[in-house]
Amino acid sequence: MSTTYTSNSNVEFKYKPSRFSYFISLLSIFCIFLNLSLYGDDLASETVYLTWQKDPTTTMTIQWISSKKEKEVQLFYRQSTEANWIQVKGIIFNFPHSPSYFINRVELTNLEPDTEYIFKIETNSQTQLFRTLPCSLQRPLRFVVGGDMYHDGIDLMIDICKQAAKTNPSFALVGGDIAYGVGASYIPLQKIERWIEWLKAWHQSMITPEGRLIPIIAAIGNHDLIGHYQQTPAQAKIFSSLFPMAETSIYNVFDFNSYLSIWLLDSGHANPVSGQQTTWLNRTLRERQHTQHRFAIYHVPAYPSIRNFNNKRSSIIRKFWVPAFEQGNLHAAFEHHDHAYKRTYPLLQNKIHPKGILYLGDGAWGIKKARQLKHTQPSYLAKFISIRHVIIVTLQSDKQYFMCINEYGQMIDEYQQNLENSNPNTIPNLNYP
Repeated sequence: MSTTYTSNSNVEFKYKPSRFSYFISLLSIFCIFLNLSLYGDDLASETVYLTWQKDPTTTMTIQWISSKKEKEVQLFYRQSTEANWIQVKGIIFNFPHSPSYFINRVELTNLEPDTEYIFKIETNSQTQLFRTLPCSLQRPLRFVVGGDMYHDGIDLMIDICKQAAKTNPSFALVGGDIAYGVGASYIPLQKIERWIEWLKAWHQSMITPEGRLIPIIAAIGNHDLIGHYQQTPAQAKIFSSLFPMAETSIYNVFDFNSYLSIWLLDSGHANPVSGQQTTWLNRTLRERQHTQHRFAIYHVPAYPSIRNFNNKRSSIIRKFWVPAFEQGNLHAAFEHHDHAYKRTYPLLQNKIHPKGILYLGDGAWGIKKARQLKHTQPSYLAKFISIRHVIIVTLQSDKQYFMCINEYGQMIDEYQQNLENSNPNTIPNLNYP
């Protein structure tokens, strides 16, 4: 059916919506390809971000996205107090599942600990700043933790990013469901543009007040790979390309000299919870008994705030990982997936205990509407709030301080652990199922 329009000159004209829509579609496709061909350098400068593959005190991995494949990747860097630039080469490879984008990677090694560096990529004269991590806790160290990021509008995520950056963290821990860049579990669809938008937002907003880029360490979530659960690393190529690790198994442990170890775990997405991952977890925990601070981060919670306590995935994690955490004297675990804020009491052998492990979560960085409790608040929860948030962690040699803030920077919860006594506060005599 055609539609009649009348112009100001009273001249009528007709068009068929289907043909007009077809023209608009072709024009849109043309504009997309034209845009990709024109803004390669701009895309590079808008997507630069930092991560680590090895020692955070002496290395830094710098990555960015481009829309064209350069013959070689070059980067220049120097200490902020030096004048001479050092030139290094990197690698470039296809963005998985996309013919339109490329990932550029340069790993800087043999850096000085606790030192500020300036760098610039060859295709752009804009300079960026970063700082390596210190070798010891001579002063407090701060990092931010959260997950379930680009769930709704990108502005919601940016709001929390800006508040997190204001706290001047040394790095960010992200617990999965980063860009929500895949379709439903039964639809093998990759939403590449969501990853590009997420990278731009991260680059734009995760900058300290001193102008330094904030490195990211990421654990995988169900919305970060095709199939969501019970897959293999082959289905997680985008995640492993954007957040490369020394190993190829998606899970890893980062050691910050002898004062901090962080386990990045895969809660059943590209690797099974049990078996090889649990064996590795037990071994690496035993090897790090003398590390001052020990944390784990993963996506699906062992102690959910919203989902049923006995759901299959949480039960598996409690069966295989929680005993390893307890035997390995883990201090705290960061959980996600449930889209609300929670802090448990210290838990040991499924009971509240002053020497137990603290579980914090539950992933609501970019959630427009945090979830509400469906039933009575579980007795293992010391605090529950249905709110968008990020967790700020500050470490001293003998203390761990946790603070939760909302999108306005307002504190909504705080908690301190002394390493001599996991929980100095009074704990009610409560158990849970």
